[in-house]
Amino acid sequence: MKKITSVMLFCLVFVSGLVYSAGISRSVFTTEIKDKEPVSELTQISSDITRVYFFTDITGLNGHTIIHRWEYNGQVLAEIDFQVNGDRWRTWSSKNMLSSWLGKWQVSVLDEGGNVIEQSEFEYITAQVKEPIVLE
Repeated sequence: MKKITSVMLFCLVFVSGLVYSAGISRSVFTTEIKDKEPVSELTQISSDITRVYFFTDITGLNGHTIIHRWEYNGQVLAEIDFQVNGDRWRTWSSKNMLSSWLGKWQVSVLDEGGNVIEQSEFEYITAQVKEPIVLE
């Protein structure tokens, strides 16, 4: 009886570990994706950048669908669905930005039931005006 209890305890711990590890292991805002990886990790993005990417590294959700929901000033501007086709799946969505869309942005990652499983923010800020160099 003791042997059976130990095996059941091991199985419970193992299964709990699998459930715990499922989800978003990394999420990043960036200006570019190269070789399926973000080139930077940004929390502020200048308005001279006209395209912003949201990258997610997903584990343990093979066969599920996730959604990237882009919001600005509490208004949903885009929802992009992704089918997860592996135990580890990297994916991204992007938003073409207008220079007038300054302020806080939020992207939520939703599961199939509409539950938020990850949420990240960035601030879209006014580009710094560079003074021209005058040669005398």
